[in-house]
Amino acid sequence: MSSSYPTKLILAFKSGNRCAFPGCDRSLTVDSVSGSGPAVFGIAAHIAGENPDAARFDPQMTEDERDDYNNLIYLCPNHHEQIDKQEQDFPVMELQRMKYDHELKVYKAMLEAFSSIGFPELEIATRWIVQIAPSIPTKDYSVVSPEDKIRKNELTDPSRSIIKMGLSVSKEVRDFLESVAKTDVDFPERLKIGFLDEYYRLKKEGQKGDSLFSLMCQFARRGLEEECHRLAGIAVLVYLFEACEVFEK
Repeated sequence: MSSSYPTKLILAFKSGNRCAFPGCDRSLTVDSVSGSGPAVFGIAAHIAGENPDAARFDPQMTEDERDDYNNLIYLCPNHHEQIDKQEQDFPVMELQRMKYDHELKVYKAMLEAFSSIGFPELEIATRWIVQIAPSIPTKDYSVVSPEDKIRKNELTDPSRSIIKMGLSVSKEVRDFLESVAKTDVDFPERLKIGFLDEYYRLKKEGQKGDSLFSLMCQFARRGLEEECHRLAGIAVLVYLFEACEVFEK
């Protein structure tokens, strides 16, 4: 087995798209000059090995646990090969510490980056909505707390931490939408319905929980090259997660 695509998306996001090996910090996503899409070089490497003959193999783990986010570390190809060829030098606890230290550093950097999101970044992150033809009317305007929604949708800590970061700038997103609505009254509703269209499409495919959330994050960031704009897209998604029926109530 191998980890699911949504799991790899969350791992890459929480790793800042950079190698977690100490001193490396290599960017693992390279944007295309021609606009053909980014090239991704990152590898979701297993901490406890996936093969029975691996030194770090844990026979007590289930296949699902082995491919879970918590047993994965995001590495460049060179360091992935190194930890596999020099397994004795990189025991499970050392790789867990490596993953924790790297993701904590990225988390702190993202919090700082989220705090600098303003109208220019949000304008670029929501520019795609002018191309969307709404097809689903809003049905439910009741507000449910983010924590209740997290439980209802069975989201785990990786998704929870992204939501927490996005909520830190929910006021900025709300102010932006209110400002745009002064000259484009339907803009907030079109934006909401644009996200709902994708949400229901993914639901129809059978996506749920962290997988659904990570794919919605990918949708929110699509086509955006600058990291500040990608984070602004996430901030909009999280605002809608809190404010409307994007995700089950």
